[in-house]
Amino acid sequence: MFDRVTLRLYFLVMNMTLSERLKNAMRDAGYTQAALAEKAGMTQAGIQKLTSGKAKSSTKLVDIARALNVDPEWLANGGGTLRMLPAKQDSLPDERDWGRAAQWDRTTPLDDDEVEVPLLNDIELACGTGSYNEEDFNGFKLRFSKSTLRKVGATGETVICFPVRGNSMEPAIQDGSTVAINISDKKIVDGKVYAINQDGWKRLKVLYRAGANRLSIRSFNKAEFPDEEADMDSVEIIGRMFWSASMW
Repeated sequence: MFDRVTLRLYFLVMNMTLSERLKNAMRDAGYTQAALAEKAGMTQAGIQKLTSGKAKSSTKLVDIARALNVDPEWLANGGGTLRMLPAKQDSLPDERDWGRAAQWDRTTPLDDDEVEVPLLNDIELACGTGSYNEEDFNGFKLRFSKSTLRKVGATGETVICFPVRGNSMEPAIQDGSTVAINISDKKIVDGKVYAINQDGWKRLKVLYRAGANRLSIRSFNKAEFPDEEADMDSVEIIGRMFWSASMW
């Protein structure tokens, strides 16, 4: 019987299908099809179709990933490094351990370790240089700690945020989610998510190198959005996504 560390290494080196990733995650978490179906709020038949490979995707992948304590992006796509999510708790911790949440608005002064970055109305406003049309900018900003940005090699001047429109990146990135893009990071790493521009068509996509001068452009929602290929010279990399948030 493999321990958890061995299984993680196994996941990293094997190019598995969704069916294989799901079965290994179920085995690691000790779930039967019936137990996982109940936990994820779906039917056992739905789980069986996924584990058998008859179904290539599901709108419930995020719920399945949460039940199995794995990253939804890894389960849906398998292109990135497996990242285990923090174990879910069945009950809230003691109130004495909650700490306090600070209230703030746009008039609240920044802390020494904070920066504000622009929250654009849409990806269409984003340029490869990080500039945007001041007339269309809604004036809203998001706050990030400088330490968070340092981890991804970004600064307050090299980050833009905007909401995601559409379902092409579901279930990993939900319609309406807000994402943060590091415009100083344009190096293509297979399986990572980037904001791109093709002849004025700006999108959020997973990129893979498909040759010396070819790119594979992919969506997480492969059932509705098949993979594409394009010449690398025809794709402008606006920047790499390093953060996303959504309301549930």
